Amino acid sequence: MHKGSVTKSMKFNCPKDILIENISTVSKAVAQKSPIPHLEGIYFKAGESIITMIGNNTEIAIKANFFAEIEEEGEVVLNAKNFFDMIRLMPEGIIEIEVNENLNTIIKNGKTKYETIGLSADGFPMIEEIQSDFFIKLTENKLKDLIRRTGFSIGTNDSKITFTGALFEIDNDSLKVVTLDGFRMAVRKEEIYPTDVNTSYIIPGKSLKELSKILSDSEKEIKIEFTNKKAVIKIENYEFYTKLIEGEFFNYEQIIPKNAEIKARVKTKKLIEAIERISLIVTTDNKTPVKFDINDAEIKLETISRIGKAEDYVEVLKTGPDIEIGFNHNFILDALKATETEEVLIDFTNSVSPCIIRQVEDDDFIYLILPVRLKND
Repeated sequence: MHKGSVTKSMKFNCPKDILIENISTVSKAVAQKSPIPHLEGIYFKAGESIITMIGNNTEIAIKANFFAEIEEEGEVVLNAKNFFDMIRLMPEGIIEIEVNENLNTIIKNGKTKYETIGLSADGFPMIEEIQSDFFIKLTENKLKDLIRRTGFSIGTNDSKITFTGALFEIDNDSLKVVTLDGFRMAVRKEEIYPTDVNTSYIIPGKSLKELSKILSDSEKEIKIEFTNKKAVIKIENYEFYTKLIEGEFFNYEQIIPKNAEIKARVKTKKLIEAIERISLIVTTDNKTPVKFDINDAEIKLETISRIGKAEDYVEVLKTGPDIEIGFNHNFILDALKATETEEVLIDFTNSVSPCIIRQVEDDDFIYLILPVRLKND
């Protein structure tokens, strides 16, 4: 219907809850403010018994397809915020939407009615269907989990563009998601639908943040298709399109210490609670590190700031020499909370080298954190 449509008029009926669900999802790809009005809108197409909605801010795009009662086929672009607010405040039930050839749009339910002006579909940036070079399959909840447990260490400095994305590294039936911001790194591994290739792609962190908002905890299988410049994630009736980051990702393997002299085994929850208590003394204007003083029996946590001093202790099982080392408490907390294991192993080389947080038995995750130099170093 787009580009050379026979008519621009459109008429369909749909339950309010179905409209709300799809509008709220597609709106995540709509530009908040743009000099191009079409980028602030949602494209609608009524064809046969299917409504297609698309939001596209040129960095990401989301397409939704759902059933509705179509009385007249056509297409239009409506301002996303205004349209969503109108639908949201409508009474429950069936909503009728009618667009005439002049793009005058009537939205009504019973005695409640809005009238607004749409935009021509001809000016909307339609999605280019991709011919994928490669695809992987995994469950929806696993992809959501991978993003959640690695997203916090995605960089925000645009001068290091590959740091602003997550590396998706595929090796046959294994997927590694790697993120690093220059101060810490997260590596998570997950089994996927078996492939016979070794390849990798970098997905922008901003795209993954929006994608995570529409992923559920469902165990339904989803498909990720890749080209050398784009990816599309297919989730039931939604398609999520994103550009990829071009360039070589940092050789992360080379910064992982291979022979740690000091290994500490600690209860995850106990360490999280102690760090949270200590961090109350850390001020936003002077982010002093938390000092870890580790001996064979315990970790002494300590910090000093302009508002006071705090110390706490956590039991530990350690091999190797004692060590004093400082860390940004938020970096340690992010990693520990993402492990979701009862115990963790923390490997140290020395007081100026990164520590590694890993699982006790499996190698499903690795978190690397650079230390902060203590004043007495």
